[in-house]
Amino acid sequence: MVFTVCSARLMPNHAPSHNESVRLAAIDCGSNAIRMVIADARGPDELSRIAAERVAVRLGRGAFTRGELDGDTMEQAVQAMAHFRQLFDHHGVRRYRAVATSATRTSQNRDVFLHRLYHEAGIELDVIDGEEEARLVRKAVMNAFSGQTQPTLVLDLGGGSLEVNLRSNAGWRGISLPVGTVRLVETFGLTGAIGHDEAGMVRRYAATLVQTIQPRPTGRLAPAAACGGNAEALARLFGNTGLDGMAGFDLEALERALPSILDAGVEERMTRFNVRRDRAEVMGVAALVLATVSRALQITRLTVPGVGIRDALLLEMAEAIADETDDAEDAQGKALLTAARTFAQRVGHDLAHGENVRKLARSMFDQLRDVHGLPDDLGVVLEIAALLHDIGEVVNARSHHKHSEYMIRWGRIPGLDSPYREIVAALARTHRKSPPDVKKHLSYAELPKNLRQVVRKLAAILRLADGLDTEHRQSLQDIVVSRLGDTIALDLLVASEQVKRSINPEPLLRKAALFEEEFGYRVTFTIGTPEPVTAG
Repeated sequence: MVFTVCSARLMPNHAPSHNESVRLAAIDCGSNAIRMVIADARGPDELSRIAAERVAVRLGRGAFTRGELDGDTMEQAVQAMAHFRQLFDHHGVRRYRAVATSATRTSQNRDVFLHRLYHEAGIELDVIDGEEEARLVRKAVMNAFSGQTQPTLVLDLGGGSLEVNLRSNAGWRGISLPVGTVRLVETFGLTGAIGHDEAGMVRRYAATLVQTIQPRPTGRLAPAAACGGNAEALARLFGNTGLDGMAGFDLEALERALPSILDAGVEERMTRFNVRRDRAEVMGVAALVLATVSRALQITRLTVPGVGIRDALLLEMAEAIADETDDAEDAQGKALLTAARTFAQRVGHDLAHGENVRKLARSMFDQLRDVHGLPDDLGVVLEIAALLHDIGEVVNARSHHKHSEYMIRWGRIPGLDSPYREIVAALARTHRKSPPDVKKHLSYAELPKNLRQVVRKLAAILRLADGLDTEHRQSLQDIVVSRLGDTIALDLLVASEQVKRSINPEPLLRKAALFEEEFGYRVTFTIGTPEPVTAG
């Protein structure tokens, strides 16, 4: 049975905290080596590597010829993973994901291996299938090519298999072929220099398996990317930097170098190319496979972005953190709005007008992100201010904005803490009459200068939203905001022509003054009713 588990492991007593970086780790138990990386993440675009290690434990040793993991190799892997677990604890890793690929998934004794890792090293290992392996590599490559021309083909040559990702008009498809370097070295007994007949055998085997890809890709596949330690080594030895700024190598250069790689034994490769033993043992087969597959698929150059499965694992965990952060922010925002509504109900304030202004203010805040440049969490602050801006009317309708300021500051609304409490109070105080002024408005004056600027921007939006429902009729159904040169156009949708005729534009124009002053745009508006939908 092959397991495909996509969830990350949460370390004991290390639940992620809201709005802070989370230390992540990923382990890729490949057939030729085990790789580990630790990184800090606030989201998929904010990943910073802390530590990385590669351990030359060849899980594929014997796995492809005998059908099970070698006992000594298994012991080395358990020790390596126990070491990684110690690093996790030392660096404060909160989440990790560890996966194993071809050698482990094809071994009959993999359950013994998984059991030992869990109980002796404290690591839960997921065994993924070839399709998942291809998907993860593709994800890492697409991220590496962000902002550049995306590749149409991705090759990931590992110790046990070759993952081929092909992109067409129908989308991506991943194919896993049993053409791994360790698999071929052990199956064909290629332990030293590779002779003419042996090279022909490898080429025929690789080409035959490539022919099984159906439907066959047509035309030249460019750009193309290659992943894996061997691809990185070949790019370093025989490649160059392409126009995209990434390392890579041309098929012509690889084929020119093939004789010098194949004719040398392991010791000579180590000396000649300055590589580790485990790399020297497989790099000849790797060069043959990549050259054969490239020629069969009409690839003239392979770009090597230097990423792999472990990078994709980090990305997906970071994406999950971002989603959880969004969910947490959404839940926190809803809780604050609920607390504000409860506060209003407790003092007997009618929220019909406040709810309408809240919806209008939030809609404008979202549509004007490129104009105001404020962070999203301030959208909820604006909503609370819109809900409560008239709450002072329960004391006295005259000067109710002053009473609103006082009630919000000292009303102890659960969850509304400094400095948001003071910002909401300042917004309620300045939603009418004078715009924010340090000489007139206490809550505003007590804020630091950078937050006073925030209040001015939010007040500009709130005053405009309040002006759209100035007669408290809740007659506006929707609003569309557009930027036309130096003008902000508000297209207002009302239910009927009768409602349209009843709207007085003067209060709206007066309320737009602060917006025009603060953002430097003239405000215009149109009022319309829903367009009839005709059949055909």
